[in-house]
Amino acid sequence: MSGPGDITGVEGAIQSAIAPAFLLTGIFSALNVLTGRLGRLIDRERSIREGRSAALSGELPRLAGRARHLHRAIGACVVAAILLCMLIVWTFAGGFLGLPVAWVLAGLLILAMLALIAALALFLAEVRLATSHLPLDDPG
Repeated sequence: MSGPGDITGVEGAIQSAIAPAFLLTGIFSALNVLTGRLGRLIDRERSIREGRSAALSGELPRLAGRARHLHRAIGACVVAAILLCMLIVWTFAGGFLGLPVAWVLAGLLILAMLALIAALALFLAEVRLATSHLPLDDPG
């Protein structure tokens, strides 16, 4: 038979899991952007390879570098999402089993944020490569 303490424990676990769940939504949005960019990059490379379009000077190595950055950024986002899912599981497990999980939760959150930072840095590097051939310094 369940008592009022059971409901309080569930409510606390749900409240603790809400922020990581919202963060997962943001990570999935980032994954959508990254995979979209990777898809366009693959389409461009395929168009060049099949002769439907001519490559710009130095474009193929730049495309390869961009693909590497995007692939790593996607991997880092996935790692961050997995860590956040583990954090949510540990939140509920700790709440239901009465385990002291604060250090585990803090560690998982720190690791997830480091993975997200890595993903964003790789995304920035990919964007820099994508714009490296544009005449951004030319005022005219």
